[in-house]
Amino acid sequence: MVGLPDAAVQEARERVRAAVRNSGFEFPLRRVTVNLAPAERRKEGTGFELAIALGILRASGQLRVDVTALCLGELALDGALRPVRGTMPRVRYAATRGVREVLAAGANAGEAAACGVEAFGFASLRDVVDHLEGRVRVVPTPVPECAAAPRHPVDLADIAGQETPKRALEIAAAGGHNLLFVGPPGTGKTMLARALESILPPLDHAEALAASAVHSVAGLTDPRHPVLTARPFRAPHHTASHLSLVGGGSPPRPGEVSLAHCGALFLDEVAEFSRGVLDTLREPLEERSITISRAGGAATYPARFVLVAAMNPCPCGFWGDAERECTCLPEQIERYRGKLSGPLLDRIDLRVHVPRVPFERLRDEGRERSADVRDRVLAAREAMRARLSTTGPRVNADLTVAEVNRFCEVDSETESLLAEAVRARRLSARGYHRVLRVARTAADLAGREGLRSEDVAFALLLRSDP
Repeated sequence: MVGLPDAAVQEARERVRAAVRNSGFEFPLRRVTVNLAPAERRKEGTGFELAIALGILRASGQLRVDVTALCLGELALDGALRPVRGTMPRVRYAATRGVREVLAAGANAGEAAACGVEAFGFASLRDVVDHLEGRVRVVPTPVPECAAAPRHPVDLADIAGQETPKRALEIAAAGGHNLLFVGPPGTGKTMLARALESILPPLDHAEALAASAVHSVAGLTDPRHPVLTARPFRAPHHTASHLSLVGGGSPPRPGEVSLAHCGALFLDEVAEFSRGVLDTLREPLEERSITISRAGGAATYPARFVLVAAMNPCPCGFWGDAERECTCLPEQIERYRGKLSGPLLDRIDLRVHVPRVPFERLRDEGRERSADVRDRVLAAREAMRARLSTTGPRVNADLTVAEVNRFCEVDSETESLLAEAVRARRLSARGYHRVLRVARTAADLAGREGLRSEDVAFALLLRSDP
């Protein structure tokens, strides 16, 4: 085995030899050299084994037809074909190179079929050879049916009061803006964040394939329903390491920021995460992707997600609470809040205080349901798509500076309001443009083409200090 194989690929020698013999074929009694090209790129994983076995059988004359399909699968010692991780991105890449037929393990065939190619699933090496030589013709695997729409655990109607945080949640869902909830314990911060799932728009076909491809690399795909039907909602524990959050390892694997691609990443008790871990979010929040570099090479994974975070105002949780006294020392509060660095906070568009709900509001009737809010979110997304003249997943949070100047024009009065806010709050250039993006989303939700002063004022209100 030559061509910079890793340990798993090197071990394929013994598995392929045993699988060929136990499938009723003869393994050549001569030196067999398998070259994996290009030689300078490291080869990882067990997905090469089916192709290696078929190549040996073809070269030795035991397989009498040429193989032009993409072959993926790990071989057991008895010749059984086992599924491998990362089938979907491999098939999607091969399809762009003109490959239209895939031979894979039965558990991976649905993933391949979802990529628009003719996929065949097999249980063993012998079954593959019989199919190729026409003795037993296997029918192509149909495109798997989509899973039923998930039931969301939290509906906005379940949350009493909190009209401003709910409005911020709606803006985050519509425009793809990052959001931070700050408030005492028990005020509903976690429920608000969980309710985001119920108002996010559905995945389109391209987004579903892109998100499913990341899950395929991580080995999290459901063989029965390999294509995601709901946007991912990832919620790692605050003890998560930076490797689990942004990805890593050898070979590099996607982390939570990539598994949340096209969905949301929820960090509950965000101030309990280590500062070093949180600062690794800067690049994916800005670039919408993450590059993991290791000695053996680099891997780039997509990371287009909405960040939703929740935290207490201080370690005891009652700083600024009108009903409970805070017992924290000033240096404790400063150290606690310092977990969120200035550059990271600058990338969070919406910072909303979640107050305590009065008893009288707990029994309120007639709360707005998530389905109604979702309709407004969908209408706002359509307005964004029409304005940007694109069919891609771009939203207002992705507007470039030139697009902000073009689509977020304000009158002189509103310009004065912005100028005063920039001076008083010492907003950075990034913060200034993010305020305008949020105002653009607020106007889209209201069905207005132009920005008004109240849109900008509300965007500034939702960007308060934590």
